[in-house]
Amino acid sequence: MAIVDLQNHKIEYYDSMLGNNRQVFELLLSYICAEMKDKKKQEICTNQWTRDSRKDIPTQQNGSDCGMFACKFAEYASRRAPIDFNQKHMPYFRKRMVWEIFQQKLM
Repeated sequence: MAIVDLQNHKIEYYDSMLGNNRQVFELLLSYICAEMKDKKKQEICTNQWTRDSRKDIPTQQNGSDCGMFACKFAEYASRRAPIDFNQKHMPYFRKRMVWEIFQQKLM
């Protein structure tokens, strides 16, 4: 999961397996440049962009929770909340997500 901060020229990458996928930054920046050129008719310099592959995050302990971790990273980031969950919270988050989908509302 990645967060692109256009205003502060920063990309934060969240990988619950703590992978170091440097290519994701270049792909996102390439997309941003293409969109700016197409939509705003502007070229931007991406050399000054900060690229942060976050390592101070909880990690998954299995091969099946990556989607839930990505959803929770996005949710917490959108609320600007400290990331204070871990692997043991995943069963609860899964049940909660199912409830929210069936009820068509967020808790």
